[in-house]
Amino acid sequence: MAFSPELRYYYELYQLLLFHFQEKRVKAFFGLIHDNLGTVNASFSRVFRTFLKHETYITNALKQPYSNAKLEATNKLIKDIKRQAFGFRNFKNFRTKILITLNIQRERTKIVLSRT
Repeated sequence: MAFSPELRYYYELYQLLLFHFQEKRVKAFFGLIHDNLGTVNASFSRVFRTFLKHETYITNALKQPYSNAKLEATNKLIKDIKRQAFGFRNFKNFRTKILITLNIQRERTKIVLSRT
């Protein structure tokens, strides 16, 4: 950081934006963008304008507790298994591989009675 005061400014601005985003402080995040929009270089300015263009969507994403990250991760894992397991002879083996990988336990459907 001793290289340039400009580099220090952009690094601290980035860290502050990241902090507000992670803490889900919408007003502080967009307030920082509005305050620095005219003073930053072209690259930051372009990113800031994109953020402002999608402000309502970003605000909704930060305020709502919903995310599709787990679903997307599961879909990616299934696609990876499908790619690796090319050549499974039947769907039952493929499904079992997915359930084992995802650590999903099926409930037992058949009751086994012991003979006493």
